[in-house]
Order: sequence, then C-alpha cells, then structure tokens
Amino acid sequence: MGGPIESPWAYSSEALVAAYATSLSKGLTTAQAEAQSKVYGANELAKEEPTALWQLVLEQFDDVLVKVLLLAAAVSFLLALTDGGEEGFEAFVEPAVIMLILVLNAIVGVWQESNAEHALEALKEMQSEHAKTLRDGVLEPQLPASELVPGDVVSLAAGDRVPADMRVAVSYTATVRAQQASLTGESDAVSKRPDVTVDEDAEIQAKECMLFSGTAVASGSCVGVVTSIGMQTEMGKIHGAISEAAQEADDTPLKKKLDEFGVLLTQMIGVICVLVWLINYSHFITITTEPRFSVEFSFARCTYYFKIAVALAVAAIPEGLPTVITTCLALGTRKMVKQNAIVRKLPSVETLGCTTVICSDKTGTLTTNQMSCVRVAVAGEDGGSPLRTITLSGTSYDPADGSVVEGKDVASASHDGLDELATGCAVCNEADLQFDQDARRVRATGAPTEAALLPLVEKLAVAAASSRAASSIKTTTMTTDNDYPVAATSARRSRVARLAILEFDRDRKSMSALVREVATGSNTLYAKGAPESIIDRCDSVLVQSGAVEPLSPETRARWTSAAAGMSSEALRVLAFAVKKGEGLGPLATYSSTNGGATPEARSLLEDPKKYAEVESGMVLVGLCGLLDPPRPEVPAAIAACRAAGIRVIVITGDNKLTAEAICSEIGVLDGDFDKAKHSITGRDFAALSKEDQKAFLLSSDLSGRVFSRAEPRHKQDIVRLLKESGEVAAMTGDGVNDAPALKLADIGIAMGITGTEVAKEASDMVLADDNFSSIVAAVAEGRSIYNNMKAFIRYMISSNVGEVASIFLTAALGMPEGLVPVQLLWVNLVTDGPPATALGFNPPDNDNMVKPPRRADDALLTPWIVFRYFVVGAYVGLATVGIFAVWYTRHSFLGINLAGDGHSIVDYHQLTTWGECHKWENFTVSLSYSTQGGGFVEFDQPCDYFTKGKVKASTLSLSVLVSIEMFNALNALSEDCSLLTQPPWVNPYLLIAMCLSFGLHFLILYVPILAETFSIVPLTFSEWLLVFVFSFAVVIIDEILKFVGRTFITQKVVDRKHLDQNKKKNV
Repeated sequence: MGGPIESPWAYSSEALVAAYATSLSKGLTTAQAEAQSKVYGANELAKEEPTALWQLVLEQFDDVLVKVLLLAAAVSFLLALTDGGEEGFEAFVEPAVIMLILVLNAIVGVWQESNAEHALEALKEMQSEHAKTLRDGVLEPQLPASELVPGDVVSLAAGDRVPADMRVAVSYTATVRAQQASLTGESDAVSKRPDVTVDEDAEIQAKECMLFSGTAVASGSCVGVVTSIGMQTEMGKIHGAISEAAQEADDTPLKKKLDEFGVLLTQMIGVICVLVWLINYSHFITITTEPRFSVEFSFARCTYYFKIAVALAVAAIPEGLPTVITTCLALGTRKMVKQNAIVRKLPSVETLGCTTVICSDKTGTLTTNQMSCVRVAVAGEDGGSPLRTITLSGTSYDPADGSVVEGKDVASASHDGLDELATGCAVCNEADLQFDQDARRVRATGAPTEAALLPLVEKLAVAAASSRAASSIKTTTMTTDNDYPVAATSARRSRVARLAILEFDRDRKSMSALVREVATGSNTLYAKGAPESIIDRCDSVLVQSGAVEPLSPETRARWTSAAAGMSSEALRVLAFAVKKGEGLGPLATYSSTNGGATPEARSLLEDPKKYAEVESGMVLVGLCGLLDPPRPEVPAAIAACRAAGIRVIVITGDNKLTAEAICSEIGVLDGDFDKAKHSITGRDFAALSKEDQKAFLLSSDLSGRVFSRAEPRHKQDIVRLLKESGEVAAMTGDGVNDAPALKLADIGIAMGITGTEVAKEASDMVLADDNFSSIVAAVAEGRSIYNNMKAFIRYMISSNVGEVASIFLTAALGMPEGLVPVQLLWVNLVTDGPPATALGFNPPDNDNMVKPPRRADDALLTPWIVFRYFVVGAYVGLATVGIFAVWYTRHSFLGINLAGDGHSIVDYHQLTTWGECHKWENFTVSLSYSTQGGGFVEFDQPCDYFTKGKVKASTLSLSVLVSIEMFNALNALSEDCSLLTQPPWVNPYLLIAMCLSFGLHFLILYVPILAETFSIVPLTFSEWLLVFVFSFAVVIIDEILKFVGRTFITQKVVDRKHLDQNKKKNV
C-alpha cells in the first residue's frame, strides 16, 4: 500500500483508491491503518517545546547596553563591599538602582515574549478533533482525527471541519462547497467535484477536487480519500513556514542601532576610564631615582581614582534610556490605536518609520470588500435599438449610500426589462441585508456578489418612485433589524413563492430560481450567471415595451460587446434572463407540495446535469456590472506614500484585468503604465529567474507593482527578495495562508475584521478597520515616533556626555570631585526622566511625510550628531567644572556677588593641586560658611575645605547640570528647527516635565534630610543667578549648531538618500 501521493489532484478518484489499496465501500482495514500510522505518524501539527522561563529571562540580558549596565553594577557593588564602611548604605544605592532597572526591564520583556508566539497554537486549534471514517467496512463517527492515515475514507457533510487534506471521491449532493477563505483568501465558498483532475502544478484555487485540512464544508455532503496528514497538509506546510519565518526574522532597525550604539558606548567608556586613570597615575604611583630607584604604590589612592573612573562610567551610561524608549513606544501605540492600528510588538512602531515598501492586499484593504452594482444595461425600444444604460453610485451594501447618477430617464420610465431584472435580482438570490444597530451599519449575509444586487433593487425602486417605503428610508429612523434596508426587495419577494433553486456550477456558470407568482399561480424561472453562458442559452430578448423579440446575431453581438465593455472596466458582469409559461415544459405546473410534481419535473430538478437544459430557450432581460469599489480615502493615501518615498505593491488573488483597473484608479499604476514592467501574475513571476524577479520588483521611480492570481508562497518570495535588496517591507494579510509572509516581513499587518486568529498572532500590527489609509497613518506616526526617540536620545546622550566631560575635566585638571556617583544617578534616573519621556509627545515635523524614508542601516549617531554631542557635552563639562572653580576662586562673577556666604578664596593652582594641601605652609581658610536658610557648612582642618567644604561648589555644579539639561530638553524639540519657529509651548507636556524635574531638584535641595543624603546645600538667589548664567548659554550654542545643520548638513543628507535610492534600484 502506498503512502502520500505527490499530486493527488492530478489523479482520478478511481486511480487514487487503487493506489492506496483502499475501498470506498469498506475503507482501510485496521491492519492497514496501523501500518500507515507507523510510517507516517499521527495526523497532528508538530509540537515545539516552549521556551523555558529561565531562557526567556536570559534573553532579556542579551543586549549590549544591558551588559554594560550589568558590568557597571558589578564593579560598583564590589567597590561598595571593599569600601570598609566609609560610605555606609550610600555605597550600595548605585548598584542596587541599576539592578532594579534591569530586573524591571527583564520582567516586561519576558511578559511580551510569552504573549508573542501564539500563532502555532491558534493554527492547531483549527484542526478537526474527530472524523467520520470508514474502517473495516464500519463507519466510525467519532474516530480521533489524529488517527487518520493516507488512504482513509472520510464522510463529510455541511458544517464539518475537514480533518486532513483529501480528494473528493463521491458527491452525495448536486453541489459540494467548501469555505476555504482562511487558506486561499477567497471570500465565496468554492465548488468541489469528484470528476475533475488538474495539472500537477495547479494553484490551490484551481484544485476543485481537493478538500484541505482546517477548512470547512459550507454545503453538500461527500466522501473523500485522505491524501496528506499532519505536517504534509497545506495547513502543515503553513505551520512549518511560520516556524522558518520566525527563525529568519531579523532584529528591528532600532534594535540594531541600539546594539551598535551600545558597542560604541562601551568602547568610548573603556577608553575614557583608562585615560582618566592613567592621567592621575602620579597620585597613586610615586617613582623616585634619588638616592636610589624606588616605586611607591598607594592602594587607597589607586582605589579612589578607580572609583572616579567608575563614576565616569555611570555618568556615560544612560541608565534610563531603555525605560524611556519603552515608554515612548508605548505612547506611540496608544496614538496608533486612534488611527485604527493596533501594534502588538513595541519595536514595530519604530520599524514603521523606515518602511520603504508596502505590500498590500486589494480586497478589503484598498477596496471596501462590499460589492456594489454600478452599471445596468437593458434593451431599448426594440431588439435592434442601442442598449439603455444606468450608472449608479455607492460603495457599500447600504441602499442609502448612492443612487442612480446617469440614466435616470431609463430608471424612472416604465421598462418591463428593467422590472424583470429587478425581480430577478431579488428572487434569484439567497443573500440578505440587515442593519446592525450596534455598529450602525448595513451587513450582508450570503455571497457578496448576490448581496450587491439587493441595494440595486432598492435604488431602482427609489428612482422609479414605485415604492414609497423605499424612497423614505432613513438610517436615523431605524428601530429594528427587519424594517431596513430591503423594503423593495421584500415587496418583490412577497409576490412569489420559491419552488426550487438550481445551484450554480462551474460548467454552466449560472444559477436559477423557479418561483410561482402568487397573483397568477404561474411558474417563472429567473436565471443569472456569466454573460457568455446566459446569452448563449437565450433565443429572445425583452424590450422596453414588454414585447419579446428574437435574439438576432446582430443583437446577440451587441449584448456580448456590452458585457465585454463592462469587463474591461474591471466590473464583474452578470447576465439575467427569464423563462415563463409553456417554455418551462414539465416545470410549468411544478409544485413543491404533495402531488404537484410530475416524474418528468422531478427528474429535471434532481439531476444537475439537466440544469443547462432547463436554462435554455430563455428571454434575455439585462446585464449588471458589479464592482468592489476602492475606499474613498485610498487614492489620497497612495499619493501620500509617493510623496513620502514609499512604493506600494498590490498582491491579490483577483484576475489581472480587474487588479490593473483598480490599481490604475487609485494611483498605484499610472494611466499609461507599461504592463510588462508593472503588472504580472504570481505564476509568471515564479517562472522568472531571481535576477529578473528583482529587476521587476525594484525600480528607479516610485511606481507601483501589481501581482494578480497570487498565492501565499508568492508573498513569501516577494518579501524575501525585498529584504535581500535592502528594503524595509510591510506586508498585509488576513488568512492562515498569509501567516508565514506576515512573520517574515519587517512589519506584518493583519486585518482586524476579516483576519483569522492565526494571521493576527503572526503579525506585528493589526488594522482595526482593514483600511490601507490606516497603514499610511501608522507609517507617519512611526516616523514621528522615531524623530521623538532621536530627540530624547539626543537629549540624554548629550547630557551624559556633559557628565563625562565634567568628570574627565575634573580628573584631568586635578580638581576636587565635583559630582559624586549618587548625584549623577539621581540626575540620570529621576531629573532626566520626565523631560525625556515628554519629548515623546513632540508633534510631527511639517515635512514628516515628504522626506524619503530613512535607510534601515542609517546610523543612530551620524558624524554631525556626534560632533554636536561633543560640542554641547564639552560645554556642559566646562560649565559644571567652571562654576565649581569660580566659587572657589572668585568673590564675584559678571557682577554677581558670591562673597555673601563668607567662604574663603583660593587661587587656581591651589585648587588643582589640592591633594598636596598637607604640604603647604601657612595655608589658612575660614573653617565655616553660611548657606540659604541660616545653615552653616563647617569642617575641622583647612585642607578639609577641598573635601567636606566643597559641598556648596558641588551643589552649584549639580544645579548647573540640572538646569543645562532642562534647557537642553528645549533644544531637543527639533533636530534642526529653531526655538523661534518651534517654540517650547508646541509640547506643553515638556514644560510640565521641566517643572516636575526642577521641583524634584528643589526637593532634594531644600529638604534637609534629602540634602544631607545627596551631599548638597540650599542656594541663595545670587547663586541661582550664577547657575542661570552658566546654563542658558547652551541654548545659544545649540541654536548656532541647528542653523549650521539645517543650512549645510540636512539638505545634503536628503540629496544623498535620493541618489543612493536611485543607484540601488538601477543595479
């Protein structure tokens, strides 16, 4: 007995039964099933071991910046242990706070990771649990689906979930339909037949003889032979593709940039720490040559300067950066929710900002996914007259949305053909419309194509003023689901009693309804279907006067031409016909009640092969052109993408003509586009070489591309090629089959309304309204968020560079330590935090969506930004050290009196050689000085003036540092815009945050117990004036740098991006 056959759809059911050595009447034997099970295993998707909690925790520390923080915490902790109790508890504050931050970040990370990988579990839930299986000639109704093997014979009925891939072998009903939208994206249920075979390389949609695991039987009943189980099914292949895509997933651009920044920061910290230590080597190593060579080493002094180097490392590391980035991204997600974009993974917010290509579905994303009738054609005054046409507006199922806009004279006149067409739309139709009171919108039940015909009936009724109920419809007056919106439809349906439905099949390409008119008791057949099929089976036409005229070759050609013209405009065309009276033969007197059906009539209705015979000799009444219209806001969104340098690629399962027409209308394709360069089918694209595929995808302009008749695997191929070419790709999808491509894309975007749970779980973002314009709004928000992140990174790093410069200058000049580690930690974590977070609320720049997308490999720190950091940071260092030196060496500065506290003045040489104070002769200073509020700073020895007595100088340095960083936050409102054009009040949250930070600083200054903890004292007004003089200069310096940046730097960068983009596309 054979195993799974490679292409079972290419075999007849008889050949397949023989190949599996099974029987449609008895199924497999138990022995056969057990043998197959040993070879092919259980019918289950592969189970992956969940990531252990400890592994998830460790992964959170696999980050360069986090590792640097860990090292700093470890060194600080060791120094605290070896300190000998000199500083007590304060020595442990620094490492404890750093570890607390890292632990909190790890907790958040583990929580996100544990909630991010549910796609495979959601996929498993779609598998059927039981199957009605024939074994040993006995039907087992509850056989566990996991026990199915290739060759099993399974019975299926409407509502059953398909438990494995199988070939339809026998159909018990006229038609069998399967709902496989989750697998293929097809919105309508598709017919399945046992008597067809297709090519081995056929698309999934073309495999009419196959039922696929995880899909559902929509109507009918049948018997199938299992061909694939578990991971070999189409669902299993998707499962495997999701796993592979997850492994292929790259780090986000932000993660890469932060890692690069972490490496650079580590190198800079290492170099500077070693440099600071070496500069001060003379303080702990003394080398003498007279009278003999000797080396004297002071471990205590060595440790002291090592602690300074560690303090410098703490100053350089932006401890609050990970927290602020997370907060900014979280704020961004809240903003995006208002744009109907729900972000599932925080880093995706930033990735959106550098999106260069959006790969979008057509149906439901670019279009409304609500078919609408926009064109009607009926006969003229006679068969030889030109056809009369009606054009209608509207983009939804709501009859109140749109009306007759052209051909009102036709719609309002008495036209029997139009009246019969409207009746056919109403009664040859199994769909219905209902008003959803909660959503305040009209919803359709049934096939979208049939649902689109119902608003047409209502609009024609309004135009003809034939139904006052319809003409008075108002959405605001609806009270129940049933009094709206199909008044005219209900009226027409009430005039007839349905006797039978002749279901659609792909051979005759039509369906019909046999009805009995209540008033006359006569039977009528209303038919609709593909124009070529309906017109071919008609021999006459109903003209305006109600007369029935023969369908001459010229008239037939005119109708065929009209249908072709509608098709060329991307309309789905349906032809309508009617058959009455004696022409119905045995069906003329058919009744569904007992005794009302002759054997001849029953024979016609029970044999689907005779339906074409029933639907022959009909009277043609008209044509309807249906359109899934573009969303009104989409053309503007496409134009915004072009302005922003983002290309749009449309990937759809629709036919090529329809896809091209829609894409031309919304602006993805230009009016005179070259089809060979811009439009292709998925199958033709797959046949190209990899070089030709890239050549088709990439272009030097921003023109779009259209892929029609595309399958999910084509989406994966397209994403891979785009990523290999350096593009940042966003991909939309809604079905189970889209999940691998969503996982693989830089940004996977699932549909919130029509999307499956599998697609949503595999995505990075979910669209609550399934609307393309929401993607564009999210991209704009992503760009704004990235700019805001750059703003607070620029703010935090420039401030930290200033702290490094301060410590470096202090050590290099030999001055007393101006800032202690606990003060720096306070500034980095508490004082800096509110302004940095508030910068996340910066409004977007005016040119946010007219710049080309930044490259994913653009450095977070450009040479110009590094230079700006250095200039601003150098000034911060000079200001903090400068005010420290001024207090020690001057009684006044720029007219500001500093002598009021009674402190002593020393010269600059004494200040920079204070370590030799004990060797100085006759050195005297005042052993106390006053502080604000009547306090005093006192010490015992003159040399203590440089240690215990430095507390006010240290306070001035800390206050200058805090003030400069507040002014620096204002500078960070925009990278290049002056504060004169983008004033501080554009972001009121920043002003509030600055007040909060100043308030926290005042708190530790003027609350005695806190001031003692941080080794600072309250300041007087004149001292605050000195602080302001030293601090405000940073605004002037950055304004000069901004002017240089926007005049000479930014424009060159934009020009270079355009040039690089064109070069890349032309390769």
